[in-house]
Amino acid sequence: MSNSANDDLRNARRDAEAAAMATPVTLVLYSGTPPATAGTALSGNTALATHSITSWNTATPFTLIAGAIANATITGSGTNTVTFGRLTSGSKVQQLLAATSGAPITVSTTSYVAGGTSSVTSVTVTFPAA
Repeated sequence: MSNSANDDLRNARRDAEAAAMATPVTLVLYSGTPPATAGTALSGNTALATHSITSWNTATPFTLIAGAIANATITGSGTNTVTFGRLTSGSKVQQLLAATSGAPITVSTTSYVAGGTSSVTSVTVTFPAA
């Protein structure tokens, strides 16, 4: 037998996370290898851009979607590759992979040049059945 959750529980998890990650939520995008967990300290990662999430959309079943995300200025120096981001609300942290498609954090490009513009297309957290 495998682990599973019914639709009501999956949506309850989504709603609880939306409440726990009270807006505004800070989204910081980083380069380098993501730490093993959101509770693991950063090591050799460079913060490249900081965005603010001011709302969550919970209308889609089993999914938490960030509302509009304003662009941000890319910090650091030279050119770096965005690999992941951390959502922070108070002491609560969620770590998600970032890519131009197929990742929870979708960015317009993963090649970040200092002084340029960071554009986050979407942030989506999905609550699986298993």
